[in-house]
Amino acid sequence: ATISDYGSWHSNIDADIIVSGNCKAICELQATNESVFWIEQLFLDGRRCIFESRYGGVPIQWTPPHMSVRNRVHEYGGGSFIVVDGSVLFVTTTGIYRQQSADSAPEVIFEGGSSRRFADLFYSGGNLYVVEEVHSNESHFPQNRISRISSSGDVEPFVSGADFYAWPRVSPDGKYFSWMQWNLPFMPWDETSIRVAQLLTDGTLSKPVMELSSKDVNFHAPEWDPESRLYVISDQTNWWNVYSVDIAKGRLGENVFSVNEEIGTPQWQFADRQYATNQHGILMNVSGKLHFKWRNGNVDRLETPLYTQFRCLALNTRNIAYCVASGPTRSSSLIRIDVESGEVTVVRESRDAAQIDSLDISVPELIEFSSGGYTVSGWFYPPFSRSFVAPQDALPPVVLMAHGGPTANATNSLDMKMQYFTSRGFAVFDVNYRGSTGFGTKYRNLLRRQWGVMDRDDMISAAKYLVSSRRVDENGVCIMGSSAGGYLLLSTILHSDIIKAAASLYGDTHKFEYGYNEQLIGKYPEEAHIYESRSPIRMVDRLHCPVAFFHGDEDAVVPLSQSISLHNVLKARGVPTMLLVFPDEGHGFRGTKAIKDSLVGSFYFFCRVLGIKLSFVTNEMKIDNLKGTSN
Repeated sequence: ATISDYGSWHSNIDADIIVSGNCKAICELQATNESVFWIEQLFLDGRRCIFESRYGGVPIQWTPPHMSVRNRVHEYGGGSFIVVDGSVLFVTTTGIYRQQSADSAPEVIFEGGSSRRFADLFYSGGNLYVVEEVHSNESHFPQNRISRISSSGDVEPFVSGADFYAWPRVSPDGKYFSWMQWNLPFMPWDETSIRVAQLLTDGTLSKPVMELSSKDVNFHAPEWDPESRLYVISDQTNWWNVYSVDIAKGRLGENVFSVNEEIGTPQWQFADRQYATNQHGILMNVSGKLHFKWRNGNVDRLETPLYTQFRCLALNTRNIAYCVASGPTRSSSLIRIDVESGEVTVVRESRDAAQIDSLDISVPELIEFSSGGYTVSGWFYPPFSRSFVAPQDALPPVVLMAHGGPTANATNSLDMKMQYFTSRGFAVFDVNYRGSTGFGTKYRNLLRRQWGVMDRDDMISAAKYLVSSRRVDENGVCIMGSSAGGYLLLSTILHSDIIKAAASLYGDTHKFEYGYNEQLIGKYPEEAHIYESRSPIRMVDRLHCPVAFFHGDEDAVVPLSQSISLHNVLKARGVPTMLLVFPDEGHGFRGTKAIKDSLVGSFYFFCRVLGIKLSFVTNEMKIDNLKGTSN
């Protein structure tokens, strides 16, 4: 191996690899006894298309060239299609469609335009049940409800009155209708309610015969098993576990698999199933380990050596399970598991395993450190190359990753953007700061009224720990954040000198998240002083860390003007800074150029600011105030 300074290694993971592969992501899935159907997002044009594989055969594309299967309910979507008797019912951003076969044209069920959005589809008794979001000029916020759509396309409001709805489901015996609802200022992982009503013979609903709700307790994912027994996920013990429901008594029944681990995730999107049932038992994702509990009470762990993260669980009556899985050396993949034999088969990979295995992949280790009296953890990716090593006793620079949300988490799933850094000689530390999910409700709620304080302190503690344990160079600590992570990044660099360079990418807030800030910071305008004290814009006089800004010129959520003003402050103060604006990009970068340039630009900025010799040259990116060189 060639001896070369950390950060200057040549790598076989270039920016083109980041934006190529079989598909961008596998988003949703549905299973039958004969087939598995899924949505994948294409690299070429970003469309989301339905595919089918029969008995593990070659994938067949259903969605015609001009359509994209997605919705924008709550802006994050999910629950965009279901399979009914071999046909597919799906939504786009303009309507609802039925498609009889892969080679038949979709038929319109209902065309609502962009003002009526639909998600979380469920079919029963000739009717389609959906969560509907209605936008109008008269109301500042959209109205949410559950609607029922007949086979002739008539849409009628079915359940309304709450701020938000999810999981409309009919029991297999046709007797009951269940759903989840919640109100502002709560989010779907906070205080919520599950309700059950009788479905009367005339098609109307009775008053609710049961309501699950309790102060500060979360209930989500109500699903019926084939015998019309209801299950839900609740965090009443501090951990999201699956419970049976005693409808007659109106309360939770048995905790199906009692563990101090999470069987649940924050419901940013609709219909992300973390458990699935059939006549044989119940399949659960227990903190990244699949378990199957048989009807006789026995529990089997399903071994998946390459995979550690699972979503969209599905189970057919033949005891074949499907899910979207990923792991440290595997990107988003659709896998098939025979529950009885344990055999795991890959149906579809977003990136070929053979390609991944040919690349210099850094496998992370879980590291714990102390912050504010709590144990905080993160995934540490050491620099890795088959071709290069650093000089003896040298320590690498590090990029601290601030995940978005903030109610989300860092996982050990393969992320090629991190590998772009590690294969060039940077370490990466992906931190699960206080408020992250996956560690119980108390940990998740630590960020209530503390956003921009506890998470910031944890990022600073993370940097100090890496430096003191001699894992990284104290003069090479960088931070990168997007979405809520962009806010965290600015809070961090305003309160500590340990960070030497930062790269900030966009951020967001809309109605679904309208109450979120109240939970995370305080009531507005009553507690405006708290917002003022936490706003990075108000503290620009303390900003002296080099920052690169990446922003889309159509960002309707965080105005481009914010990045421009911060960039101008640094520029006027003589601090190294860079601003890249991407035409036609909104919140979150979708285009190939924006994805590549924001990644390469971050790396380029870090290297130039830290004085690392680059392994490539670029003339496209101008850094202001870079000392000792024209750029």
